Amino acid sequence: MTKDSNSQSASQPAGQSTGLTRRRALLTGTGAAAAALIPMSAQLSTRGFMSSAHASTTTKAAPHWMTLLGVSEQGGRNYVPEIEGTLPADMSGTLYRNGPGLFERNGYRKQHLLDGDGLVQRLAIRDGKAHYSNAFVDTPKLQAEEEAGKYLHATWTTRRPGGVLSNLMGGDISSQAGVTVYPVNGKIAARDEGGATFLLDPETLETRSTLPTSAISGGYKAHAKLDPTTNEWILAGQGFGPTMSLHVSVYKPSMELATEFSFDSPRQVYIHDFFATKSSIIFVLHPCNFSPVGFLAGFNSVTDSLTFDKSQGTILAVVPKSGGDPKFFDVPGSFMWHALNSYEAGDEIIADFVGYDDPDHFIGDNPFFKQIMNGKMGNAQRPGTIRRYVMSLSTGKAREEILDTDNHEFPMTDPRVQLGAHKVGYYAVGGIGGVNSGVKRMDMQSGKTQVFDFGIDNAQVGEPVFVARDEQSGAIDDGWLIAQCLDAKSERTFFGVFDANAVDAGPLAKIWLSHHVPISFHGGWAA
Repeated sequence: MTKDSNSQSASQPAGQSTGLTRRRALLTGTGAAAAALIPMSAQLSTRGFMSSAHASTTTKAAPHWMTLLGVSEQGGRNYVPEIEGTLPADMSGTLYRNGPGLFERNGYRKQHLLDGDGLVQRLAIRDGKAHYSNAFVDTPKLQAEEEAGKYLHATWTTRRPGGVLSNLMGGDISSQAGVTVYPVNGKIAARDEGGATFLLDPETLETRSTLPTSAISGGYKAHAKLDPTTNEWILAGQGFGPTMSLHVSVYKPSMELATEFSFDSPRQVYIHDFFATKSSIIFVLHPCNFSPVGFLAGFNSVTDSLTFDKSQGTILAVVPKSGGDPKFFDVPGSFMWHALNSYEAGDEIIADFVGYDDPDHFIGDNPFFKQIMNGKMGNAQRPGTIRRYVMSLSTGKAREEILDTDNHEFPMTDPRVQLGAHKVGYYAVGGIGGVNSGVKRMDMQSGKTQVFDFGIDNAQVGEPVFVARDEQSGAIDDGWLIAQCLDAKSERTFFGVFDANAVDAGPLAKIWLSHHVPISFHGGWAA
């Protein structure tokens, strides 16, 4: 069931709208404009385009439905969607999701699927009924570019229009708030890779205020951790320079800063997520190296400045949550987008995550996330496998275990177990690289799994968000999963609702939107 390795071993193989807003007027014809930028061959619906479960080619055209992951949404929608099946009568609350929703302006198209202005979705469910709305996060970047009618800023995968001189010193990258959204302490917080946290109205999605970046931080990462016991919100970040610094900020439930500190990293790498336990923060310094020269000279985007070298191994940096000297552990090299959870067990720290031997879907030669914007499949051959780090604080040794070799992403637990021991993990599964086609439930102790897969020819499935049946007194892992899916046949988006304890039975209900939504990364549930 598992593969073990220690720090000395070789690495493992392994629709209706509320009105015609200015934004909508600017985006009228956006879908047509995006389609015009996609080769005609890519607009032919394709079946059976996969040669294996874990591979795609760099030359094949992507099926048209899949290219919709990178086609803009108008925003400002507000309507009652269709329901197929029956929603659980006792499900009551709101799902929030975030992802890039705007990919082009004035004939200039983003270069990467991960890059676009943040579109937050709101799906309210009560008494077996649902209501849907969405809105763009009203960042300063979006405001300025709407006024100008063109892009003004570089983003982390796309350089600013105007060539090299326009992109000197990185091109003035500005937050799009398009990666995560957190219902946290009565607020809805939208985040990007760096910059401020934008606080939204829970009902209207109107952008109300910002939570400024700490003075010592070079910008927080998109991901944060919420301690379900103390309601402390933990943010982490990194700062580049002659050396790289790592930052931690802990916020009280009032969103006042409680603790912050920083320390030097032994290597300069890109990271996306981190681990936290009740007493420690763990940074995964995987060998995804950042070279700043071409970036600062205006030639390269952030992602074009990244290279991955598995042979360099991964360094785990463990630091007390209150600050102090870090401890470092060596483990085999792999790439981590997302952590499932971590916790302390005696003198050991257990940390579960999805890892790749090579993030070829993200960076390198013809990655899928870039080529799909040109209507091609691109590279996505390395699967995201379920892995575990075991770190011994007494011996200073660590090991990596590979728990499941299928293709996974977007790990999720019942939020009530975060920072403590978890029993179950939920994942998007199947498909290729970072694009999945099903949902999996895995017992992280026994290894037993339940899987429902629509099939990569039929749907793209995003992060399954856990919804507790009774958040206050209900049993852990008793509830449902809601996953946003893009349907290949209808080219519309639906939300699949699953029983979290009977995933293999398939969705209890599908909540159908009247349109497609571009790729959406992360979400959270507010009961």
